[in-house]
Amino acid sequence: MPDSGAPRRAALYVDFDNVFSSLAAIDEWAAWSFAAEPARWLAWLEASGPRRLLVRRCYLNPAGWHAPEPGGSLAAWLQQPRVYYSRFRADFVRAGLQVVDCPRLARLKNGADMVMAVDILDALAHPTRFDEFLVLSGDSDFTPLLHRLRAHDRRSLVVTHPLSAAAFRAAADAVLGFEEFAEAALAEEPEAVRPAAVPGAPPDAGPGATGGATAGASPAPASDAMPDPGDPAAQRATILGLLRRLVAGAEAPLHLPALGKRIHGLGGWIRQSRFGGAGTLARLVEGAEGLALEAGPGGGWLYDPARHARPSLEQPGLADDPFARLRATLGPAAEVPRLAPEALDFALRGLAAMLPLPAPPGPDATASLAAEAMAAGLDLPPRAVEALIAWLGRARLDCRADAGPDGAARLARALYAEIARQAAAGGTRLGPDTLAALRDWVG
Repeated sequence: MPDSGAPRRAALYVDFDNVFSSLAAIDEWAAWSFAAEPARWLAWLEASGPRRLLVRRCYLNPAGWHAPEPGGSLAAWLQQPRVYYSRFRADFVRAGLQVVDCPRLARLKNGADMVMAVDILDALAHPTRFDEFLVLSGDSDFTPLLHRLRAHDRRSLVVTHPLSAAAFRAAADAVLGFEEFAEAALAEEPEAVRPAAVPGAPPDAGPGATGGATAGASPAPASDAMPDPGDPAAQRATILGLLRRLVAGAEAPLHLPALGKRIHGLGGWIRQSRFGGAGTLARLVEGAEGLALEAGPGGGWLYDPARHARPSLEQPGLADDPFARLRATLGPAAEVPRLAPEALDFALRGLAAMLPLPAPPGPDATASLAAEAMAAGLDLPPRAVEALIAWLGRARLDCRADAGPDGAARLARALYAEIARQAAAGGTRLGPDTLAALRDWVG
């Protein structure tokens, strides 16, 4: 043990999914503060020992998510049906934690507890003799591990739910309940826990801000959230009622990507019910009075045939495809993803935040990123994310390396260079206009 008064040598292990969901059940803003500003509670943990956190690891399922309480202040501010845990990965990396991705192994388990236990046991043999182990989790499965730590004469502190198993709490040297942890180490006011930027919002945007309006879309109110009607027929009627209000207030057809955020803003039950049992928006709208869908880029447009002219590819606000010749050269096997610049930027930032990874992002991470984009009102299909990952793979991107502070820009440069290289290999010399459009597209 260190000399009296000297900081203890400590190792920290965080079960992110467990802590976030437990805190959210107490106070959603406390959960947001824990996830968005880890440096705040890390400093508190170090000072309260005093201790030096020599190992800092967070175990997180990037595809995990939390559905904010409908009608609550967090839901009103986020304007999203779900908060995906992958969005907080970069915050933990910037705070000096190693993030260990623990994707779901079964329907309800992501394996984080087992990975944590193995890492903690390995740490017992580390050349640095850790005096103390801090475990942030409400999972009583760690009870045998705490007994092992005590047998090795190591101090343990658990931050856990006050109603966790008595045996789990008794096996630790010190126990801190989630409520005490939130009160002592987390921010109380929403203003203090908001991230630097919300996708689509300017840095100084207030609650509910969503950035510039899309042409033809009516301004968003603070929240469209509604409780789940329960009955599928009532669910479909609620969604169609919102769509009719939006279309009635629009002077021109509404581009579908601009509607995604408003539709899912009704609540998490939209996705869970699959549009009230309709399966897709197209099937829901099919045959609905006063509403019609027209296919087109990004999914097409929703409009009222009695009030609006039928949409066309010349619809205002849509640019021509500057990569038509490039796509013809590359062919479908290596096609440039059909993404708007803002959707591409969102994808690159999301992928950069995931790094480092032992392997390229898999289906769970792809689906998570696509769902986050949809909730932010962006059209980013999973297949486009997969195509983007394939392009970065061709560029020999080392996903095992940290992306760094300019990670998104580095990925953009790699994407630009690889597309140009593939075009040259296919015998196409890109003209100045196409290269300029390509540079603008990747940002």
